[in-house]
Amino acid sequence: MKKIIATLLLIAMVFCFAACGKTETALVDMQQVYDSYTQYLPEMVLLDETSMMNLYGVDVANCNQAIIATCGDGLRSDEIWLIEAVDEQCAQEIAELAQNRIEREKEETKNYAPDQYAVVEKAQIITQGNNVVMIISPDVDTLVELYNSAANA
Repeated sequence: MKKIIATLLLIAMVFCFAACGKTETALVDMQQVYDSYTQYLPEMVLLDETSMMNLYGVDVANCNQAIIATCGDGLRSDEIWLIEAVDEQCAQEIAELAQNRIEREKEETKNYAPDQYAVVEKAQIITQGNNVVMIISPDVDTLVELYNSAANA
């Protein structure tokens, strides 16, 4: 009986250590996250693979999931990137592209659209494992919460 209890305790400890040491990012369905965003966004245009590469340098061959949406109204800076890269190095490169995009958008809006500049200044990039999320929106805090809820589900 003692051997059985000891064996069960050992198995339980192995599972506990395995769970504690887990470093993989939880799988996030980026389309589901984007769908949860739509009520907070203006009319958006989803970019195709060619546009992602030509406009922002995002190669979908380096992505398991990739959604980039920009505002259909040229007077607003709203933009969403929801990307799961194939590996950590690709995620790091995509995060750098996202940061460059924010910097370019700041330069573009600084002098001619102060209200949009304020929105871009609050933009956020979330990197979590292989996931890279960039949010430019007046509702950035809400959208970050929605992503975090999906990622922690």
